[in-house]
Amino acid sequence: MKIKLVLLICLLCCLSMQGCQTSRQLETAAVIQSVGVSRINGQLCYTFYKLSSDEKPPKTVVPASSFEEACRKAGVQYIPHFSLAKLKMLLVHRELVNEVMRRDMEYISTRTYFSPVAYVCVCDDSALNALGISTEEQHEAEQQLLLCRQRHPKVKLSYISIYNCMRKNHGNVFDIVYLSSVKELRAEPMPLNCG
Repeated sequence: MKIKLVLLICLLCCLSMQGCQTSRQLETAAVIQSVGVSRINGQLCYTFYKLSSDEKPPKTVVPASSFEEACRKAGVQYIPHFSLAKLKMLLVHRELVNEVMRRDMEYISTRTYFSPVAYVCVCDDSALNALGISTEEQHEAEQQLLLCRQRHPKVKLSYISIYNCMRKNHGNVFDIVYLSSVKELRAEPMPLNCG
């Protein structure tokens, strides 16, 4: 009886020492903090900025016709094991608003793995470029979005509120945030026609 008990204890110890072989290690996972949408050399591109302690955030540019396609391509070809659960900002170049906003908001709103507090804004070339310069600029952009929302409470900032306005107010106008950077990052309301 004692031998069986000792063998059982040894077996349990051996089983508990296996570890988590199927878990994703932090070193191999890529957590995406923000995504920029712009046209590069005439092609629609989604730039994924990874969460990092580096001064300059690592980025991956994925050419795609939609955010859905960009996410699919990113996971297969560019950034294996990436996560959008901590996505803070989606920045759409001002010239692409009519082309991508409705479709991309619908995609994000129907996926449960996106952070419900992710912000969406329209921006100019300078603001998009500033985000790739340093992690500090990304934090500054987020602060500017929140300040704009505080000064203008009717501004729609989260992708859920923007998507709901687009769905409910077809043909109406509502305000979203426009982020620009001439000398410094600055956020202000911008009317968006959801028609």
